[in-house]
Amino acid sequence: MATQKENVQDLENKRLQKEVAALKEDMARLREDIAALTRALGETAGDYRDAAREEVLHRARQAREQAEAQIEQARAAGEQVVEEVEQKIVEKPFMSLLTAAGIGFVLARLLDGRSRR
Repeated sequence: MATQKENVQDLENKRLQKEVAALKEDMARLREDIAALTRALGETAGDYRDAAREEVLHRARQAREQAEAQIEQARAAGEQVVEEVEQKIVEKPFMSLLTAAGIGFVLARLLDGRSRR
């Protein structure tokens, strides 16, 4: 005679087998649906594929050109700032030295205060 534990296991195995069968059926339907969608998309998208590709390439070129222009502007602005700082240092070397020392002192105090915590 089968024990109660074996009966429970048999019931669980049957339930799992039903679920696996249902999953297999769902997967088969899903494959059929995907195949149908692929065919439908292939039929409707065939005409628009090249135009869409060209549009994407065109927009990518535009984005690259805009990015290059912005990079160039940033580089020029950076160079201008460096030139201005160099000019200030040449005009007022002692004040520049005091400013740098002050900034260094403040940073040292801030960093020293963090390490003591």
